[in-house]
Amino acid sequence: MIEVIQISRGGSGGVTGAKILAKAAMFEGLDSQAIPKYGSERRGAAIEAYIRFDTKPIRIHSPVYNAKHALVLDESLLDRIDIDKIDKEGVIILNATKIPESLKGTGRKVALVDATGISQELGLVLSGFTLVNMTMLGAFTKGTNIISIENLLKAIADYWGEKRAPKNVEAAKRAYNETKVIEA
Repeated sequence: MIEVIQISRGGSGGVTGAKILAKAAMFEGLDSQAIPKYGSERRGAAIEAYIRFDTKPIRIHSPVYNAKHALVLDESLLDRIDIDKIDKEGVIILNATKIPESLKGTGRKVALVDATGISQELGLVLSGFTLVNMTMLGAFTKGTNIISIENLLKAIADYWGEKRAPKNVEAAKRAYNETKVIEA
């Protein structure tokens, strides 16, 4: 089983992104689940979500404690994840333009993308919050190779429908192409 922990800010689309990522995994023929962890449900608050993928039915429904990968939609939240509990062979997918000091020298594989910049350029802003979820899913796809970009785009189009899908699909494509996977 592959487990992912995701951290985002309320209003940036993290929970929706987790659901779409789980759906993309189903298009890959994997069993999957997305579990949001709600606390103080308000815009700007830290929100966690957990995603699981497996080739067989997933029978647990609990938070992820020792993830293979971490998906961090806001660089300022990186310190809210215990990096030591992320598999050393896993990838930290990070919305940032450079490796943060806290990761330098750790030998961790990091997939960097300026998701905020891409999303803002495409006008993916709602009530003052930049929606980086689809952009980060493109980076996840590039960084982990678990889900094909084609199945991710299919899941995005399926979720958002004909009217809202084009910008979201473009965000994921751009992030996929612009993500740099490096060792910290």
